[in-house]
Amino acid sequence: MTKISAIAAVALLLAGVAQAQAVKPALYGEVGYSFITIDAGGPDLEPGLLRGIVGWNAHPYLAVEGLLATGVKDDNTDGVKTKVSNAYGFYLKPKYDFGNGIQVFGRLGYVHTKIKSSFGGLSASGSDDDVSYGVGVSYAFSKQWYGALDYTSYYNKDGVKASGVTLGAGYRF
Repeated sequence: MTKISAIAAVALLLAGVAQAQAVKPALYGEVGYSFITIDAGGPDLEPGLLRGIVGWNAHPYLAVEGLLATGVKDDNTDGVKTKVSNAYGFYLKPKYDFGNGIQVFGRLGYVHTKIKSSFGGLSASGSDDDVSYGVGVSYAFSKQWYGALDYTSYYNKDGVKASGVTLGAGYRF
C-alpha cells in the first residue's frame, strides 16, 4: 500500500510539473504554532509545536512542501513531562484559490516524529513515522503575506494519535 501511494504521489507531482511550464515557480515559507493533542489511551497530552514549512507551487492547484517542527511547550500530566522533540516530513498540497484572497487546501504526506517523556529522574524517548494528512484555509493580506489555519493528523497507529490545529503566517517570495 505504501509503495502504491508513493508511486501515485510521484506521478501526480510529475503531471503537475509538466503543467507548470506556463506558471512561474513560487517559493513560500510559513511559520506557525501547533496546538497538539496526543491520545495514547490515557489522559490526553497537549504539548505545543513551532512548525515551519517551505513550499513550492508546482502548479496552480498543487504545491510540494517540506516540514520541520520543534517542541516549544511541554505537557505535564500526572507528573509525567512530555515533549515533542522534533518532527520533519514532506507533503503534497492540493489547493484551490477563490481569487478573493481565500484559499482552501489539503495536505497528504509523510512525517517522522520524536517524543521525549520524563518522570522523576527517569526519561525515555521514542520516534516513528506515519502518513500525515490535513485540511486548512489561508487568507492573503497582501501579495506576499498571508495567514493560515489548518488541522493536521501527524500520527495515527498502534493506538496512539497525534493531531492538532495550527495558526500560522506565511510569506510568498
